[in-house]
Amino acid sequence: MANSVAIPQDIIDNVIAAVGKDKDLLKRCALVSSSFLLPSRKQLFSKIYLTSSQASQRLHPFLVQNPVIQSFVRSITILENWYEASEQLNCTSLLAILRLPFCCLESFSIIFTNPWSWNSFSSELKDALSNIIHLSTLKTLYLDKLANVPITLFLGIVHLTKLKLGSISHDDFDGEQSSSLTPAASKGVATTASHTVIDRCVWCLRIPLAVRSGMRFPTSAYLSLIEDMEGPTEPIFLPFMCRLRFFEIGIITIMHDFDILSFLMRSLCISLTSPATLEHLKFHFTFRGDSNYFNHNRFYEDLRDADVWRHLDSIITHPTGSRLQRVDLVISYTFRYDPYNDEILESILDALPLLREKGILLSKGQDMAWIAEHL
Repeated sequence: MANSVAIPQDIIDNVIAAVGKDKDLLKRCALVSSSFLLPSRKQLFSKIYLTSSQASQRLHPFLVQNPVIQSFVRSITILENWYEASEQLNCTSLLAILRLPFCCLESFSIIFTNPWSWNSFSSELKDALSNIIHLSTLKTLYLDKLANVPITLFLGIVHLTKLKLGSISHDDFDGEQSSSLTPAASKGVATTASHTVIDRCVWCLRIPLAVRSGMRFPTSAYLSLIEDMEGPTEPIFLPFMCRLRFFEIGIITIMHDFDILSFLMRSLCISLTSPATLEHLKFHFTFRGDSNYFNHNRFYEDLRDADVWRHLDSIITHPTGSRLQRVDLVISYTFRYDPYNDEILESILDALPLLREKGILLSKGQDMAWIAEHL
């Protein structure tokens, strides 16, 4: 009988890497031999999705019995199971998993189907989530449909490459503007907020579900909903903005959400600290006017008069905007009439003379891929 030949481990590792995300094939590879087991598990458990209380109950004892696998985990995503959302979030196994020492965790996401309040979490779950968010290894954080997020949650984050906020409005943040939530430059001292370093923030705002699902205006219910959407008149200091290099805003709106954009721009201006770090701004605007009652004249009037353009255009006059190299405007619209109307882009460009003069303003028309992804 011919002698068996051992396959070098680096070749086995390359084979497993070539398998990629095929979980069924990875499970088969893990059964080949002990040489294939760990590389296969390293791929299988690099991303963990916690989708139900049952999934957490099965996973927790396995991770405890195989502690080396905890070091394989690079990404954790909590996906709300809307059939049992309350049970899922109050599951002791979920809490136990989040308390494990994931020493190499790089990405963490909380994604809800329906809005959930941070205040509805138990104090133990809040502490576990906060500890994960402040891990020194964490690079990306995604929060979707999570309301009443305390501003202080972002204090002391060592260094995130990317923060993504999905369907989180400006008034979903909870917390008073204490002295620790003040730009260091304004007081001349180092604060906890000034040590919060996040390179890139992507903030997506959507119109309420009631409007998106077909509410026709101008009805009393629609007008009441629009009034509820109006934001604060004064900007607030947001610690995750203070050291940004790239800020991207995406908003899907009907008509009167320009105040929200103004609030974000003014908050950005007071949140940025010295020395200047901001290099790139990007805006995705998607305007919807597919109702029979859509008032084009009112829309263009509001568009031209919106003061968000003044705040955007003047950012390069601020010391904290001195490093700004590029501003992207991506304008999309879904109108029942005038589908090729260029007045939207023209109205916005006319309101941004300083950015145009500096030569850093780039504009783009319809982005159907972005609309399809976020509508």
